[in-house]
Amino acid sequence: MKVFSNSTKLKKESYSALFICFVFFIAYLVLSLTKHLHYQTGYDLSIVNQIVWQYSRLTIPVSSVHAYAFSPVFSDHIEFIYALISPFYWILPDARILIILQAIAAGLSGIPVFLLARKYKINKYLSFALLISYFMFFGVQNALWSDVHSLVFGVSFLAFFIYFLDIGKKWPAVLFFFLALTSKEDMGLLTFLITFVYFIKTRRKFTFLLMVLSAIYVLLLYFVYFPNFTLVGYQYSNRNGLLSNINLLNFFNTAEKRQVIFYSLSSFGFLPLLNPLLLIPFVGDLGHYFIFGNDTATSTHSVFLHYRVTDAILLVWSTILIISKFKKLNRGYFAIYILFFSLLMTYVLHSPLTYLSKKWFWTEPSGVKNINLLLNYLPNDAYVVTQTNIAPHISNRKFIVTMWGEGKDFKEESPCGEKRCDWFKWAGSPKYMVVDTSPEWNILNLLANREDFVSALKNMEKMGNIKKYKEIGSAKIYLVEKKPF
Repeated sequence: MKVFSNSTKLKKESYSALFICFVFFIAYLVLSLTKHLHYQTGYDLSIVNQIVWQYSRLTIPVSSVHAYAFSPVFSDHIEFIYALISPFYWILPDARILIILQAIAAGLSGIPVFLLARKYKINKYLSFALLISYFMFFGVQNALWSDVHSLVFGVSFLAFFIYFLDIGKKWPAVLFFFLALTSKEDMGLLTFLITFVYFIKTRRKFTFLLMVLSAIYVLLLYFVYFPNFTLVGYQYSNRNGLLSNINLLNFFNTAEKRQVIFYSLSSFGFLPLLNPLLLIPFVGDLGHYFIFGNDTATSTHSVFLHYRVTDAILLVWSTILIISKFKKLNRGYFAIYILFFSLLMTYVLHSPLTYLSKKWFWTEPSGVKNINLLLNYLPNDAYVVTQTNIAPHISNRKFIVTMWGEGKDFKEESPCGEKRCDWFKWAGSPKYMVVDTSPEWNILNLLANREDFVSALKNMEKMGNIKKYKEIGSAKIYLVEKKPF
């Protein structure tokens, strides 16, 4: 009877954990799908949509919508995960599929987090609190809000890898080890650091083998593939090479970096500080952006973008192991402490889950209906240039390029009456231009100030570069008559 009672109790806990995972899956799905349907997604999703569409057609992806237009995607990132999920485009070749899959991956990643907590006999209420804190970590929220990213899939694989590695299940650990590596080129660094920690703790040969494989993978990518088989090398390294300008002080030499460190640790009540060994993967993850990364690529240092999503699993993992070592912490009431910091960080950072309670989030921008109607007049195989918030909705095609705000000098016959006029630039030879000038769009949606964007359209139409083809309210299709330069 006792065994049956324990089994029933465990099932109830598991159902509760699955319910928490499901709630956050729905929350993130609604958050990201609503953003997309309101034409607030952009550059990253348009690239990923085109890549997965090309994979689904069994072609090697070459991104035309990228800032480095018509360059092989392997010169930028190594993300084979997109090839693995591309068969879903046989069902529906649409960016919404990517958003749904990403939300599923995020939801599933909570399962190994809870199982790991219960494996270490963490109090059930504390286990639930840790699971919720993992899902509410600002890096997870920002990643699910900021279009679609391979790192989200990688974190899900990494969570399962850590769990199976911890319980000694070799083949599932190997499976998720290799799946993690498919997500992004720098995931090998994290598998190396995680297996290093486990090797120090257990001295298992299997763990050492995975550590060596991770090291080989990282070395081959960064010191063989990128320098010798791409045109410009690894674009996110220090300007003079990956190992140039190494200065440990760069780990916290800006306010933004210090904020990332503080907010990350405070999200789990600073508990990860109690075991420096378990902090190594977290420090290594930040270090490869802060120290080895290109110092001009400051977006990778941000609190508010997707780059911090990996820290969620690294910090909740270390927190679980630390609580298991300090029995005084392993109490149900300590869940309040964990949840307090999680909720506090969400409030302080105004993280995306809070948007679900905002009226502006649910209000449909005025141009949405116009764009949706206008796109019916765009040929399916049209070669298009468009603004960045429309691109994700139509980038499942071979040729689509991004329009960038750019001034142009005129010696005579200036369309704006000045020597320099607002203008656009783009790559390739598109035949159609799709735009919308609704007042809600800003520089993130247009890659230009709205006033400059509207002015550039007028200037290019006046000079005969574009000719109006179809207009529905604020949305317009132009025929491209001449190249911009």
